[in-house]
Amino acid sequence: MAVVAKSEMLERLGLEISERRSLVITPLLQRKSVLEANSSIDAIDVRLGTHFLLPQVPPAPFHYPSKSLSRKSHFQVHVPFGRFLVVPAHQTVLGATLEFLKMPDDLCGQILTKSSIARTFMVIETAPWIHPGYRGCLTLEIANVSNTPLLLYPGRLIGQLVFFELSDREESERKLAGTYLAPVYPEAPIFNDPADDLEKIGIPKAEITIPTFKRGAD
Repeated sequence: MAVVAKSEMLERLGLEISERRSLVITPLLQRKSVLEANSSIDAIDVRLGTHFLLPQVPPAPFHYPSKSLSRKSHFQVHVPFGRFLVVPAHQTVLGATLEFLKMPDDLCGQILTKSSIARTFMVIETAPWIHPGYRGCLTLEIANVSNTPLLLYPGRLIGQLVFFELSDREESERKLAGTYLAPVYPEAPIFNDPADDLEKIGIPKAEITIPTFKRGAD
């Protein structure tokens, strides 16, 4: 795989959306500076969106990776432009990019924390890979690994997109599919129940231990 140069990004962004090679990133605020062709960095900056998923308080004593986790583990918060969200030290939230992406089938990508953000010990891309054909805003797994609270302002630059061209990709139209399909808000993790997954490899459900707990119990 080869990194896609800024000049090719510009060319792909200018194609009609129906073109197989077209790349869509919208909205591109301050478009001229973001897409500056003579930039030495082959990446495109993206901004933080206004919607977040915060961990439930008080938290459960553990994460049980099941179908119910996405419904019980987080609650939604909207932070308007001009306001901020406080992320306490050593805490996490789920956010999303302001920009919506449409990836062509012959490109994959990564989202990386901007260096200025990373130097405050904020990490945004614990799951950085962007698959070919992806549609949607990118969920950001934001972790404050510093010793002090940090403030998140929606609309500010937070990450960089880097793209890679897949030289052996077949030129065939692929159907949109996947666990996270065309999201516009941050999405909580989605799992099958452990019993269903383990049964597929021959472990009887009767032999699978299911944890039990009561919230607030000693």
